[in-house]
Amino acid sequence: MDLKEAWKKLEQEKLTQPVAGVEEVYKTSKHPVQKLIRSFKIALGFVVFFELAFAYLAIAMPQPIVKGAMVLMMVVYIFYFVANYQTLQHINRTFRMDQNLAHTLQSIYDNTQQSLKFQRRSAVFIYPLAATCGFLFGLSIERNVVEVLQNRSVWVSLLITISVLTPISYFVAIQLERVSYGRYLNQLRSLIHQLEVQA
Repeated sequence: MDLKEAWKKLEQEKLTQPVAGVEEVYKTSKHPVQKLIRSFKIALGFVVFFELAFAYLAIAMPQPIVKGAMVLMMVVYIFYFVANYQTLQHINRTFRMDQNLAHTLQSIYDNTQQSLKFQRRSAVFIYPLAATCGFLFGLSIERNVVEVLQNRSVWVSLLITISVLTPISYFVAIQLERVSYGRYLNQLRSLIHQLEVQA
């Protein structure tokens, strides 16, 4: 199907708006790909904010073990930044109007799904780490963490904290992913299906 005809049909179905060129698409389109781009940019903003917060805590906290925990969280957030930035770059490189539209959108859809799936799997290991770092930070507010960790009951409390916070954090993250990306991915999948039917 001719690209101009495809955009015309999308306009009639109110899935997007007619555009004069690629640059205008990036500024004014209500296309689900543009919404995904915005969501990834917001996610990167949050990652940078938390990265700066952990950097501040790593400098401000006096206890070395807590400093180490904050540096560890900085490394984790660098991982999240790279994962989201690479996906955003892929979308920006792929979303071109001079190529096969259905193929382009399918590539964006598949890459985004793979990235989010990878991040979900990684979270299973990262959330216990984050819970541990938060636990150590909480202990350090009024106590010497190294001394407190010599108490067996503290380790039991840490294990309970990890076992409670990990599934809760995972569930909350899945819900946030659905809000931030899920509906746009569903719109994108519907759009791909319609283009394939019309082809």
